[in-house]
Amino acid sequence: MTSARAPRRRSRVVAPVLACLLAAALAGCGGASAPRRYLAISHPALDRVSFFDLDRREVVGVLPTQKLPHDMLVTADARTLYLVESGAQCISAFALDAPATWRAARAFMASDSLRTPRGRRPVPQGRALPGDVERHALTLPDFPERARIVHARVGAASHASCTDCHDRSVGGKPFAPAFAGSERTIRLVHLAAREVTELDAATFAVRRRVPLALPPGYLPVEAWTRPGTDTAFVTCRDSIGRSLRGLVAIVDLRRGTVVRTLSPGIYPWHLVPTRDGTRLLVDNFQSSSIAVVDVAREEVVDSLTAENGPSSMLPLPDGRRLLVSCFYTHRVLELDLATRAVLRRFDVGSNPTTLLPIGGGSRVWVLCGGESELQLLDLRSGKLAERHKLLFGAYAIQRVPPGIDPS
Repeated sequence: MTSARAPRRRSRVVAPVLACLLAAALAGCGGASAPRRYLAISHPALDRVSFFDLDRREVVGVLPTQKLPHDMLVTADARTLYLVESGAQCISAFALDAPATWRAARAFMASDSLRTPRGRRPVPQGRALPGDVERHALTLPDFPERARIVHARVGAASHASCTDCHDRSVGGKPFAPAFAGSERTIRLVHLAAREVTELDAATFAVRRRVPLALPPGYLPVEAWTRPGTDTAFVTCRDSIGRSLRGLVAIVDLRRGTVVRTLSPGIYPWHLVPTRDGTRLLVDNFQSSSIAVVDVAREEVVDSLTAENGPSSMLPLPDGRRLLVSCFYTHRVLELDLATRAVLRRFDVGSNPTTLLPIGGGSRVWVLCGGESELQLLDLRSGKLAERHKLLFGAYAIQRVPPGIDPS
């Protein structure tokens, strides 16, 4: 599928300038430089992170990662990209302001023949990239016993990460990183270890561990902390395939206790606050609904009906409407939060997940995992304005603030 592009103006003056800019981005015309506006994209099936240039509308770099990269964070100054690798029980920090990072990303992309799962090559154990490009550490001090047994079987007695010693992770499985109050602390959940963990963002030292006293079979997926408090709302799913109602655990992080649990729907996943912060929206991936939680009362007070597999939510700037990507029906819905009505349905690619607004909310980037495409949805026309092919298995996208100039 070719990308939609604006018509080119051909002139003897403009063409050389464009050629120089293209060469600079790829090979260093006047020195290496990073694109000013771009997205970071994780690819768990390939152990890769790629970088999509929003000005050129194409992928301009790829880097190898530890095992199963999923969720990401970027600092406000755009200097550091944090990437959680759930299969490696790891977190990595990529230096976005370092010229070496962009040289490595261009060089790796040029030599990487990885395009499909059949072409997958494991990343070597230990540090795969130089220290001025990437550093990583365990998100828990040790691997669980079941991981130690697997590591011993393959002769990997001392592991700083867990990359290619088995097909699936047997570690704590970190997910959903978020800055806790400031950018000095990263808070995440460990799905398999069933806890909320806080890390020092600079050193990756574990600052706090809060084990979650959950019913058997329930695993944490994501946490949202009420601003200015130590109260966290944690979505918890039951075992996949059982289709039992999930939980939202309300956790006192200071005391390390689960205060109460709510029942939002089947497989609750993401938590998104409304614009005024009084409500918390919870998408229930397997029950086609959005639960509405009153933050102050700590109760489920309403429910919105979506289509099959709601996977991402985006409140629009007016505070009255909500966009929801529906994984299994290949649509994005526009919901009215007051009336609960579906206002519009937009057809997009297969398995849409992440939604990112641009242009004051009149257009939205939609990540479609089925085709591994980045699609631009124009809300005014209701149609796709652009489609861009990505590396296989795109899972999540993260906007990087503009302003990087590592040349």
